[in-house]
Amino acid sequence: MTPQARGLWPKSELAKRVLSSLALAAFAFISVWYGDVVFAVIWGVAALAVWREWATIIGLDGRWSSPVFWIGSVGIVSSAAASFFALPFVWLAFVPAALAGVVLAIWCSPPKTNWLWPLAGPLYAVAIILGPLVLRGRSDDGLMIVVWLFLVVWISDIGAFFAGRTIGGPKLWPSISPKKTWSGSIGGLLAGTLVPVGFVLAMQAQFGVVWLTGGPLFALTLLTAIMAEGGDLFESAMKRRFSVKDSGDLIPGHGGMMDRLDSYVAAALFVFMAIECLGI
Repeated sequence: MTPQARGLWPKSELAKRVLSSLALAAFAFISVWYGDVVFAVIWGVAALAVWREWATIIGLDGRWSSPVFWIGSVGIVSSAAASFFALPFVWLAFVPAALAGVVLAIWCSPPKTNWLWPLAGPLYAVAIILGPLVLRGRSDDGLMIVVWLFLVVWISDIGAFFAGRTIGGPKLWPSISPKKTWSGSIGGLLAGTLVPVGFVLAMQAQFGVVWLTGGPLFALTLLTAIMAEGGDLFESAMKRRFSVKDSGDLIPGHGGMMDRLDSYVAAALFVFMAIECLGI
């Protein structure tokens, strides 16, 4: 059994993870505090980095200068720009990224790769920015909602890490992610639900921000935490499908940008869909 499997992370590795996480958290809070263009630029860069890693993982040319990268990037940036306009349906902002995916699916069809992967890549990457950008633009509660979303993802990950390391026990899905345990998953869900719910209730009590409360808030937070864990498992399954250990080496102690944002992509897309469909 490896030191990581026993929860005994080398100090140097743990230090890298902690420092990298703090740096990323600082950028995230700066983006959400200022919103608008600052938010779009910071998360737009992250989306482009994720798209580059996605293309590389599936066996396409992910270099910054490659046509594959630029076709997807144009779609992602166009979708982000479209979200700034008063669209009658915010879903229309996804269209440029979808069109870029269609072009790539046709161009990069077998034998290069299955058409579904290049089709989905720009949509996956743009989910990092599009939903949260629209949510942050809400005048009354946008700041609180995006911080709540960050907390769900971060606290779920932290809770899962420490619960799994402390308790251990049966593996959650060994063929997909050998290190994850049921205890870690449950601990992550509990922490990723209770802490963000407490944050929203505190904000509402202190500043009078009106959003969700009670059962609906708890249910949405729990479902978002589940989706965050599902996003992590999806990326693990994708990397196993293409025999890749990490999506990249951009972030010390974490791997690539996809490795850091896999949970966030799924959670952000789910929250955006839930809020837009339910009108909350």
